[in-house]
Amino acid sequence: MNTAAEPARPLPADPWRRLMSAIYESVILFGVVFFFGYGYSALTQYKGTEGALRTGFQLFLFVVLGAYFVWFWSHGRWTLPMKTMGIGLVDVRTGAPLSYGRAGRRYLVASLMFWGLLAATWKASVWWLLAWPVPFAWSIFSARRQTLYDLLSGTMLVRIDPQHRHPRPDGAGERRAGR
Repeated sequence: MNTAAEPARPLPADPWRRLMSAIYESVILFGVVFFFGYGYSALTQYKGTEGALRTGFQLFLFVVLGAYFVWFWSHGRWTLPMKTMGIGLVDVRTGAPLSYGRAGRRYLVASLMFWGLLAATWKASVWWLLAWPVPFAWSIFSARRQTLYDLLSGTMLVRIDPQHRHPRPDGAGERRAGR
């Protein structure tokens, strides 16, 4: 039997903490989308009409949001709502912070579920709205509190005490003496 103390696995983030973080994140994302959306419309003279500029606008915002999330989800970084709510995002197998690739995969899978189900509602039937909460509700029944897109991307949101967060490779995540 191994007598060396193994590091404790972090606890999964509870649904309430996740919901509050998502609401706070939506407020911040409003500003991000407004800023970059205004820049796009000013540079291209896009006025909201259908056509190539609209598709370009949607793709542009998809890339902007992807860059935002992949940057903050990878290498132990947190978004402001994640810091506030004490939530970290880790690789489910190792418990380590995500790489850019794993964070990108999570963004793509979550986007397909979120926007895909919303598009199905728009184009097919409002009954698709009943399926829209399924990826999120999955966390209520999962032992690790993983959403469906967390399960598919191999990630997990965990509770993290801000004083004991994962150190980043550059040392910026470690708690410094004298603070």
